[in-house]
Order: sequence, then structure tokens, then C-alpha cells
Amino acid sequence: MEKWPRISIVTPSFNQGKFIGETIESVLRQRYPNLEHIVMDGASTDETLGILGRYPHLRVISESDSGQAEAINKGFRLATGDIWGFLNSDDTLMPNALKSIAREMTFGKKRDVVMGRCRFVDEKGHYMGIEHPSYFESHRRVLEVWKGHFIPQPAVFWRQKVWGKCGGMNESLNSQWIDYDLFCRFSKWYKFEVVNQILATYRLHGHSKSEQSSTEERLEEAIRISRPYWGPVGSPQFCKVAISLFWFRFDRVGRARRFMASAKEAKRLGNRRKTLVSGAPAFLLAPDVAFYTTLYPMLKKRAMGPLKNALARLRRKNSIDPRTAVYFDRTDVWEDNRVGPSLIITRNCEAAVKSVQIKGYVDLSYIRHNFFLIVFVNGQEVGRKGFKRSGDFSLNFELPKNVARDPITIEIRATSWFVPHSFFKNGDFRPISWRMKNISFNEPRRLEEMN
Repeated sequence: MEKWPRISIVTPSFNQGKFIGETIESVLRQRYPNLEHIVMDGASTDETLGILGRYPHLRVISESDSGQAEAINKGFRLATGDIWGFLNSDDTLMPNALKSIAREMTFGKKRDVVMGRCRFVDEKGHYMGIEHPSYFESHRRVLEVWKGHFIPQPAVFWRQKVWGKCGGMNESLNSQWIDYDLFCRFSKWYKFEVVNQILATYRLHGHSKSEQSSTEERLEEAIRISRPYWGPVGSPQFCKVAISLFWFRFDRVGRARRFMASAKEAKRLGNRRKTLVSGAPAFLLAPDVAFYTTLYPMLKKRAMGPLKNALARLRRKNSIDPRTAVYFDRTDVWEDNRVGPSLIITRNCEAAVKSVQIKGYVDLSYIRHNFFLIVFVNGQEVGRKGFKRSGDFSLNFELPKNVARDPITIEIRATSWFVPHSFFKNGDFRPISWRMKNISFNEPRRLEEMN
């Protein structure tokens, strides 16, 4: 095998002693044979320097700076590697990430910028079941940040020449979006080659920049950063991006949804005139959303023969939107009690139990395929239930006698799901299967009955 290329990782840090040890360890565990790890510390006053002192392989510079952008720039001025990347002091690399990057960018492959997948983890480093959307389409798509930000910074690596051509971090930006500004420049000249592998984790916690402002504030800041890269006023790219932003701000679907809500309320009150006055603009602004909100559930319920087959073919896609794909590892209940294709719950029980009861609600209006819930307890299938109509349900399944008392893990797999955004254009890309109301264990069994 050819010689492994030198990789330089820069980690900016300031008072991140709570997390930086885990970050350093994740790089060290790569066991990459030609690695340079530079930590640019902004004169931390917590335990950071003591932790860094445990790792003699690091190159540590601790001095005051103006912020993260300056720290990263100073770090890369010291870098000697062929491949570069930066890893914040609360993020981590996944096992074998660096060898995968090296293989993708060398050994006959002429790739200048490579982007992998990235998982979100909580403050304790636990995987949240959600990935950062990792999708690259074009430079223009990067500029249209209001459509979604799809570049997971900890999982992006590039050749030294890319930094040289595009320039480093913009030190005038005191923003969480400094990496977005950088990638706007990268994407103008280079294609981001996507690697279908989880390379890094991105930690979400109360002190992270992404958690210290609202979604609306973050988006408006990103749009301001995007604007200088649209090109000259009147150029084809400028016009396309400007029109895209106009339609985003016009909020066609949001306006239509408000009209529909007004029409429904007027109908409830028996005001036919206001129902028509409010309903008509809704259909004019967003006929697709209005159709799926009002007519589609009724038609699907009553359709027969060819019409039923035609409705079944609607919204059928051969590929899954990357904004939906990031949720398939999620096995928790969402805050609105909705559940995806798989739900896993572990409960501690003081006594052995005889059965499990599952209460919930299923809406088949937007489910295309036959819908079943399959229930497993500690890895053993205990039953399944098919649904022909929407509504509340209550299921009881006997537990095998060999199921241990503590803990008991219940897994409920759904055979089908739908994406709300596909029908309502509401920005909800989650794969949704059903809504949970309660899961409980019934009829404690005496221990002597178990023997």
C-alpha cells in the first residue's frame, strides 16, 4: 500500500475542559500512522490545559485570540499535512474515520473535498438517533440555506490547496456560521464528494453556539452570510437565488394553511360564504397542500377500483429524501408523541409480569402500504397486529415465561410510514407511523408461578 498521507487536525478550544478530553481521545483512537493534531487554546482558565498536558503527541498553543475563526486560521498556518480538517473541542471522530478519508482522497482518487455523515449526540455523548443531514447538490444549493443546511462540518476534510485558493476563516464574523461562510467559498470551486459513512459526532448542549439563539435568528444570520456569494446583481445565479429567497419569504404554503384554518372554522360555524372566501385562496396558493389536507383523506377512504389505485400511486418515490433518512435510527417517542418506524422502550419492573398493553392512535390516511405493528419483548416476537382503518387502539400481548423481570425491553416495529412534508409542505421530514398514548405492564405474576 502507498504511504498514508499526512492529515492535520486543528481543534480550537476555550474553557471546554468538560468535553475536550473526549475529543482528543477520539482522534487518538484513530491509530492513524501519519497524524498531526494541533490544539489552539484561547488561554483557557478552566481545567483544559491540565487535560491537554496529558497528551504529549499534541501541539498545543495557548494564547488569547479574537475567537474561533482566528484560532483556526492560526492553527492551519502551523499545519504541515496534505489533508486538513478541524474538529471543535466538543465534537468527536468516529472509529476509522481518518483512514477512510485518506483512502477516499488518495490512492488514485483525485478528490479535493470529502464529506461524510455526522451524528448528533447529547451533552453526555449519547447518540440521539438523528444524523446531521449530509447532502451536497451544488454551489447554488449551498447558498440557498433557507432550504436546509446540509454540510456537517466535523465530517468535512479537504486538501491544503483548497484552503489556499479559497482563503481561510473570515475573522470579521463573530458567528456560529463561520464554517458555512467557508463552505460557500469551497463549493464555488470544488464539488463536495460524499462518503456514505458516519465520520464524526456533533454535540448539542446548552453552551453550544447552535443552542444559544432561535432557529429564526440563526437562519437570518446565515442568509446575510450567503448574500455576498450570490454573484453580481442581475447575473443568472443571483436572479435564481434571489427568486428562491423571495418565494421562501412569501411563504405560499404558510399563507394557504392559514386560509384553510379560517375556512375550517367558518365551516364549523356554518358560515358558508366565509368558508368559500377563505377556502378559494388556499387552493389558489397551494392546491397540492389544500388537496392533501381536505380531499385526499376523504377520497382515499371511499375510493374503489381504478381511483383507489391512482391515489395509491400519488407521492410514490423511488428514493428517500436525505432530510428524512437522518431520522431512521431514532427509536424514541417524539415530543408530540408520534412514533417512527421503530420504537424501543426499556422498563425496570419490580415483579415479573404477564402481559404488555400498548395504547395508541393510527391514521392510515397517508399510509400507502399495509400497516402492521410487530411487537418484540427482549428480542422475542410476542405478536403483531394489522390495521384496516384509522382510530384509537389498545393491544395486549402475553409475555413469554422466560422473559427476565428486570429490565424488559419492548420494540415495536411498524411496517409502513409517511412523511408529513410530502403532503403538507410543513418542513416536517420525520418518518411517522403512529402516535403513542401509553405502554404498561399488566397482571404481575408471583415468583413461585415462574418456577
